[in-house]
Amino acid sequence: MFRSPIVHERPRAILVCIAERRPPREPRPARSQNALERSGAALLGRWDAAGLPTVFVEHDLALQRADASAATGEALRAAGPRATVLRAEGPSLLRDAGFVRLFESLGGPLLILLGDTLGDLCMETAIDGFLAGHPIIVVKDASPFPLDCEAEALSKRAAALPLLSCFARLMGAEELAREWTGADRDEPDRTEPD
Repeated sequence: MFRSPIVHERPRAILVCIAERRPPREPRPARSQNALERSGAALLGRWDAAGLPTVFVEHDLALQRADASAATGEALRAAGPRATVLRAEGPSLLRDAGFVRLFESLGGPLLILLGDTLGDLCMETAIDGFLAGHPIIVVKDASPFPLDCEAEALSKRAAALPLLSCFARLMGAEELAREWTGADRDEPDRTEPD
């Protein structure tokens, strides 16, 4: 596989948001975001503000086209204008010709996977990346899309994380944002008053 030379001081990174679940077609009732969704939205916003590339991947027929999907639409709005949408047809992103072309054109060996359930597509991509020598980071505490059944999603993520850690580096959304965007979370001013 062709590898682009690293031109920057640190390797370029691609934040890959993977949707493996099909959201319901009916409108979602108004509700507050859970912790995974809040972390995902904050990471996407900071990633876009730093000008780093974002790719949204629909696994097979997990979602309808991006403009027809409320879940993807919300995440795309959070990611900003530099986001790209792809439909993965293979078991791994690194075996999908469309993704590999995009991956090489962006010049980055580092893939950062941000998935809704951290399912098969995340797992296969992490394994393929490990075997090919491509560094992979998996965001362990954030989701780029709204989750309908939070308990089920948390259960699937908890089951996937130990195996994913064998093939990829696991990072929290806050740590990743600090390291890659250089922006710290908005913290209260701790200076002493005069």
